[in-house]
Amino acid sequence: MVEVELKFQLPESKKKTVQQYLKKHKAQQIHLQAKYYDTPDRLLAKNGMALRLRKENDQWVQTFKAAGQSHLHRVEEEIHLGACDQEPDLNLELYQDNKVVTDLLNTALGKEAKKLSLQFETDVQRTYHVFEADNTAIEVCLDDGVVKTATAQSIICEVEFELKQGAVKTLIQFAQQWINRYTLWLDVRSKAERGNLLALGQAASAAVHAKALTLNKDITAEQALKKIVENCLGQFLPNMAAIADGVAEAEHIHQARVSLRRLRSALKHFSSWSNEVNPLWEEQIAELFRQLGDTRDEDAIRTEVLPIIKQHGSPELLLPVSAQPLKELSILFISSDTIKLLLDLLAFAYSEENSKSKSGGLKKHIKKSLDKLHHKVISNAEHFSELEVAEQHKIRKTAKQLRYCVEFISSLYSDKKVQQYLKQLQPVQNTLGQYNDLFIAEGIFNKAVENDSSFWFALGWVKAKQPHLQKRSAKALQTFSQAETFW
Repeated sequence: MVEVELKFQLPESKKKTVQQYLKKHKAQQIHLQAKYYDTPDRLLAKNGMALRLRKENDQWVQTFKAAGQSHLHRVEEEIHLGACDQEPDLNLELYQDNKVVTDLLNTALGKEAKKLSLQFETDVQRTYHVFEADNTAIEVCLDDGVVKTATAQSIICEVEFELKQGAVKTLIQFAQQWINRYTLWLDVRSKAERGNLLALGQAASAAVHAKALTLNKDITAEQALKKIVENCLGQFLPNMAAIADGVAEAEHIHQARVSLRRLRSALKHFSSWSNEVNPLWEEQIAELFRQLGDTRDEDAIRTEVLPIIKQHGSPELLLPVSAQPLKELSILFISSDTIKLLLDLLAFAYSEENSKSKSGGLKKHIKKSLDKLHHKVISNAEHFSELEVAEQHKIRKTAKQLRYCVEFISSLYSDKKVQQYLKQLQPVQNTLGQYNDLFIAEGIFNKAVENDSSFWFALGWVKAKQPHLQKRSAKALQTFSQAETFW
């Protein structure tokens, strides 16, 4: 079966309040003790799967879990073993009649199934109650306990909302009511993922990159936009969880920024595909992007600009580190405003088709949107050098948005033609990106030279290089303006 649920972290300070609220509704309690199994090289975890034996009061249940089509969905198969005289062993033969599970396990484990062994355990007191809202049944669970290995443990204090019956949109709206009341923050990491990290002695899973999107040619433009938003959130939410929890590395922040750029591009250029798009979302997402800071720009100057300058005679130069404190970013991503925005986006992505949705074929909408975006990129190709620097950099941003938008809908067209178009767009992005880097470097070096005179050479070099890159950028744009569109 497929589960639909939302998981939130609950501050320890709010735990008693939630317990009292659930008690008032005569919630039930159950003691859950689970043992999680995997191979020594974590084949299940690497494939987004988990196997566990769990004692629920005095009853044993063996469960297989796998990632679903989104962070809201999970494949879950439970086999009830009942009360046992002694603790049961993990038994994969119990799934022999379930082709979905056996295929997934075979894909992940191959011939390594015999190497499955206990990796970590959880011990949780669950308080739960099913609430009714707009003909929708939602089970709310408060899990209070620990995940532990032989040598370490961490606290579990989370609230889950599971859809038992009804609409996903109602589930999300119901969860929204709890955000301000209990300061919940959205966390897509499972107990299995957290336990696996604890067993490995790691703070965070690897950063999540964008995944290719496959669209069905028969869906409406509105349905396509919802799939695109879902795809962007699929990249953003796991990276956001690491940031919110204060365990993110630079790559989590970078990939969170990339996912927000992709999301902004979709909402800016495809918003006409649906009447349900809130015009405020784009600016709210833009503010999140700004708050994530410019550390990646500084990294680009360190790794791409400074080495070239050194080749031209500059001494070794060290830029001061001005990365935004992770604590500030953590506060940003657990704020009720951020969580509300994310739930609004999830509600949009999983809502039913609007009866007043835009009519006409999907490709007709794509053509209209991409024609406009393509023209915006090439409209100033002939007089690029005459534009103000700020306007030149706007073209760079628009070219990047064009690439993202093409990637979103590429599955509907000939791969050869899509790649040919993107290949022609690439020089525009590259030269405009390098041109922009020179101005970012100029701003950084202007500050650095106040404390280190050795930056004068670097400052002079980037200023002297700007006219050359301007000409190259203009030429790249003029060449691209002759490109044939594929849509």
